[in-house]
Amino acid sequence: MTDYIEDPYIGSEYDDFFNIWYEIEGTNKIKELSRQLRTFFNYKAEVIRYRFRPRPNHAENGTNTKFFSRKQEIESQTHEFVILLKEIKKNGQTLEQGIQSLFFNNNKIPLNKISEISEKLSILLHYFSEESVHDYPKLLKFNVILAQNICLVKKCLYAQFSEFFEELEINYKNLEGELENLIETTLIKQKKSKERLEERLTS
Repeated sequence: MTDYIEDPYIGSEYDDFFNIWYEIEGTNKIKELSRQLRTFFNYKAEVIRYRFRPRPNHAENGTNTKFFSRKQEIESQTHEFVILLKEIKKNGQTLEQGIQSLFFNNNKIPLNKISEISEKLSILLHYFSEESVHDYPKLLKFNVILAQNICLVKKCLYAQFSEFFEELEINYKNLEGELENLIETTLIKQKKSKERLEERLTS
């Protein structure tokens, strides 16, 4: 039988390693949560810009190849995201029940897939939040609704941050309602303006 000799230096090396690992993980997670907040506040600012914009201006992003390339990418990734959510919610389960079931059955492939695509979409949402997306109200609304669903998924995936993502989801839901009212008001104004123009032309 081999005698076990306790080495105090080995213990301290492991402690140092785990302390560094936890510090890196903690720093990365703080950066991620911070980016999530910046994304939300950027979209909040874009909704305010939409409210007070003088007139639509597509000039800046109209010739921006990167902008439209990212737009196609987020639409494509969202399509894949929706298909994946439908698979998880099969058999009449809620999304939360579906994800819990995957954890319970240690089904890592769909868990990793939904985590990976959620992160890709989060990065794309952040990109658009720093662009003049208020000039594209349909895309702005699309992104705000998508952000809600990303928060819902992350709330289920990361139990330790569930309250954070739940609160963020509620904020996006409120932002969607605010934007919906603004878009509806804008459409009514445009319709009235068009009717007045037609009256002038026919009178």
